[in-house]
Amino acid sequence: MARPGEPSQSEVLRERFARVPWRLAIREAIRDRTGNGRTALPDRLEGAVYGQLVGDALGSSGSAGSTAAPPVAWGDEGARMLALLDALLRGPVDPEAGTAAVGLSPRGVLPVPLVMRASKPRETADLAAKASGQRGEAQAACALYALVVRRLVAGERGRADVLARAIRDLRAMPLGAPQRSAADPVVDAFWSGWDAFAGSDCYRDAVTRALGTGPGAGESAATAGGLAGAYWGSAGIPPAWQRGLPEPMVARSLVDRLIETDIPGWDGRPWQTSTSSPLRVDFLELAGREDRASGAIGITSLPGRRYVGYHTGAHWRDLEADAARLRDLGVGALLLLVEDHELVRCRVTGIGEALAAADVELVRFPIRDPLLPRDGVAFRGTIASLLRRVRDGKTVAIACRGGLDRAGMTGACLLREAGFGTEEAIQRVQSARRGALTLPDQQAYVRGWPPHR
Repeated sequence: MARPGEPSQSEVLRERFARVPWRLAIREAIRDRTGNGRTALPDRLEGAVYGQLVGDALGSSGSAGSTAAPPVAWGDEGARMLALLDALLRGPVDPEAGTAAVGLSPRGVLPVPLVMRASKPRETADLAAKASGQRGEAQAACALYALVVRRLVAGERGRADVLARAIRDLRAMPLGAPQRSAADPVVDAFWSGWDAFAGSDCYRDAVTRALGTGPGAGESAATAGGLAGAYWGSAGIPPAWQRGLPEPMVARSLVDRLIETDIPGWDGRPWQTSTSSPLRVDFLELAGREDRASGAIGITSLPGRRYVGYHTGAHWRDLEADAARLRDLGVGALLLLVEDHELVRCRVTGIGEALAAADVELVRFPIRDPLLPRDGVAFRGTIASLLRRVRDGKTVAIACRGGLDRAGMTGACLLREAGFGTEEAIQRVQSARRGALTLPDQQAYVRGWPPHR
């Protein structure tokens, strides 16, 4: 039986239904689906950059059979490609004035269609051609690559149709379309990379096919990797290959800046990334009743989440960067309150491995959003184990998807377990983290602490 003041799950649901009109609930659900439908774009933007870099790294080793891309320094063209991306993100560039590299193959002009994805085809092709520093058929091949990537990033799926439309756009320009028969290594790099991509059913297959094309296989693998990454997104790239890339923070920073140029969904705000918005942990004030607590308690959001939240905005975060951020803040254990399906939806199914690599202990106690713990006795046991860590001088953090409702309630319950009064516990959570613990039923759960069922 529930104690007085401690609502049951059914009471919570009935109260919510009475308080929120069903039409409003449906509208919120539609907005949520619409906003998260936009996550496909940053996935393809990131996939194009990392896809090409991984293909380039594997091409340098000549094999896709290893478990990770070789940890070598960027080649000249890879470095120049990243430099061009940086230049384009800073503002308009004049390739003829020396801002861009000279003599690039198709892979070198990849930043052009990514940054200029909303520009007209002629503008994209013109800048790609000039940035390449090539002439004749080679220049046309670079422009064609840019036009194809532009369409793939926009979400066009039929690969044969994508190529046909890009060729049609190019033929309407003075450049014309490159011929397959042209005896030029730049032209051959595009066509062999395209053929490897067009005949594959996943990213791994595309790069593997390109590596088997003979002389110039490295160029083909980079080109196929860029095309495949733009098509299947970053989720399609084998994680081990991506983790083996050299200078990861350089690429991560540039990719985050690229993604931040998009305004996602209905909220009209740019994506928050681990670069622009490092993971925030708000620490609760412990001075007062619990004089034995020498550690710290923090509240945060789901590390690495890639999700458009109704209240918390659009996030496209890097899981490894967020895990490292927790480590740098001294967090030794993270209590994660989200369910498994939320990990899938927010693209953080590898959170256990990432936290372990950062030496952060993961503690799970899934609670359905935005309800209450079903097993109050087990929940109190988890809270007590966290409090023991705090008393031992450790720093613990509590996370749900947005770090507001479930995490706020749990933080207040931990304070109650530590000896704080009801209103003081609620007030300390709300003071530490703006917007946390506002739902009446979750506040009632804190007031009814400890649970007896």
